[in-house]
Amino acid sequence: MLFRAALFLFALLFFHSAHAERKVALLIGNATYSAPATELRNPPNDIAAIGAMLTGADFDVTVITNVGRSAMSAALAGFEEKARGADVGLIYYSGHGMEISGTNYLLPIDVKLASDRDVKYEAIALEDLLVALDGVKTLKLVLLDACRDNPFLTAMKRLATKGIPSRGLARVETAESNLLVGYATAPGDVALDGDGENSPYASALVRHLVEPGVEVETALRAVAKDVFEATGGKQRPFKTGSLFETVMLGPLSATVAPAAKGDVSVDPCRDATAHWTEIKSRNNKALFEEHVRLFGSCAFASLARQEIATLEAASRGTEENDCDHLAAATNDPFKLASIKGIDFDALDGPRAVEACKAARAAYPTEKRFFYQYGRALDSTGNFVEAMTEYRKAADLGNTLAMRNIGILYDNGEGVEKDPKEALNWFRKSADLGNAAAMNSVGYKYESGDGVKADMREAIAWYRKAADGGNAAAMTNLGYAYETANGVKRDYKEAMTWYVKAADLGSAQAMNNIGVLHEKGQGVRQDYKEAVAWYRKAAGNRSEYAEKNLAGLLDGDKAGPPDRRQAALHMENALRLGHDLALKEMKEKASGWSVEFRKELQQRLKDAGVYNGTIDGRFGPSTFASIEAIFGKRAN
Repeated sequence: MLFRAALFLFALLFFHSAHAERKVALLIGNATYSAPATELRNPPNDIAAIGAMLTGADFDVTVITNVGRSAMSAALAGFEEKARGADVGLIYYSGHGMEISGTNYLLPIDVKLASDRDVKYEAIALEDLLVALDGVKTLKLVLLDACRDNPFLTAMKRLATKGIPSRGLARVETAESNLLVGYATAPGDVALDGDGENSPYASALVRHLVEPGVEVETALRAVAKDVFEATGGKQRPFKTGSLFETVMLGPLSATVAPAAKGDVSVDPCRDATAHWTEIKSRNNKALFEEHVRLFGSCAFASLARQEIATLEAASRGTEENDCDHLAAATNDPFKLASIKGIDFDALDGPRAVEACKAARAAYPTEKRFFYQYGRALDSTGNFVEAMTEYRKAADLGNTLAMRNIGILYDNGEGVEKDPKEALNWFRKSADLGNAAAMNSVGYKYESGDGVKADMREAIAWYRKAADGGNAAAMTNLGYAYETANGVKRDYKEAMTWYVKAADLGSAQAMNNIGVLHEKGQGVRQDYKEAVAWYRKAAGNRSEYAEKNLAGLLDGDKAGPPDRRQAALHMENALRLGHDLALKEMKEKASGWSVEFRKELQQRLKDAGVYNGTIDGRFGPSTFASIEAIFGKRAN
């Protein structure tokens, strides 16, 4: 193997200890998972880069990749024997991980996890890694790049415990004075596989962990800073434990150790050929950079530099692009970590199409641009070309693209309307963990569109989606409890789900909370509290809240009437295309105060669509003016 064959720094570097330290490492990289777990791209690259780094720092490195549970257990048992009596023992894991009821588990590639009670039989507990390091003397170091999104969060049945599987790993404290556990991101959060050849965490570890003259805890702080900055604050590594002694994994300095008196000087290029032979076909920038760092004056350094330049040129598509800024979705797993993303309704379609068309031409194989270009085309109504780009993105595993294909089939946009095919695409996306698609499947079962109506099945899908963090599904569950649709009526349970959804920004949930306060259902009737929630929802563009707010402000239940504000909110509801507001104004305007109707006529006049008398009487001229602003934003 590469790492056993390349002990090339023995004569080049010396360590802080006066005696020869024995340092051992076990590297585990799992990538080739099967559904519902997503296959990961970077663990093999991460293992290769970190293995080269540790071998260069005189670690005896053992590597296993893409292994099932039995192989992982056997490797840990073997490593426990090897690590007994070692000065430093390190275990690095790259792959999927999960937490249930405070216990962290690493997932072998053969894991199925039909239910939570299977986890102790199919996964490897973090405690097993700590046991394997029991015999290490000075430093036990566990590094977990295992916080990638939990693939079983929605698929796994919860039977054995009441604990809910989390999206990341849990914080585990230790009282040992020689144990550090490093995590790729904060407790419960999700780490990134990365847009480049290595995960953000692995890349930072390669840069800092064995840096000359740097103590290991200082190195881990530098790693955390690098990852936080590289991911735009989305990923914040942390560690548990602290050391009483100063431990450096790298040399005291980068200088070459002097030869013993009377010895012939060591040839700095002695191991260059062996190292180059091992890495030249790996197509891994980190390995080539390591070669240049170690053998910069040797025969193959120029070739390594050429390979680095080639890989950098090929990866320029991963740099920020106008298409990223104009069309990336906030929740797209393919987007760059540094890009915040933009909501669909906020897209500047023409500019996004132009930018993404150019990006697709410049970087025809860059996977994120397929979805972003499709999204831009979709926003301008070019559904046929949008479908083409979405299909390309879906073929690459983009679950957002799969769901959008379903939406196009559902609406008959760019293709013939086909509810069954829409459901098929929603299921494909949902099966890969897309919570929004799970909600869409649930709505199909609720509405009976493309499938036989089944509210119990709808509720089950809404729960899966809600467990995955989908606010729309939480709102749908709340409404089911409010209206006794598929479940027993329970206003308090409805409120619980609405609050969860509102905390995630759901305007519909905020409005529904206002309705419960206005009606006194599940809570004490409180019109002022209702107004407060309607205002929150209106601030998030809820047409329902705009109309409801207008109704309360036209009366005196929530305080003195404010007809001017009531008219403003009714106009907003109409401009947002709220059918109930239009129906109310055309058929039931007499139920509103004369003062309100005058204020609305004045607003219509100010908007340039009404030239009649401001008298509060709604006739053909007023109705025509209302129709004129319906569904149209103010200039």
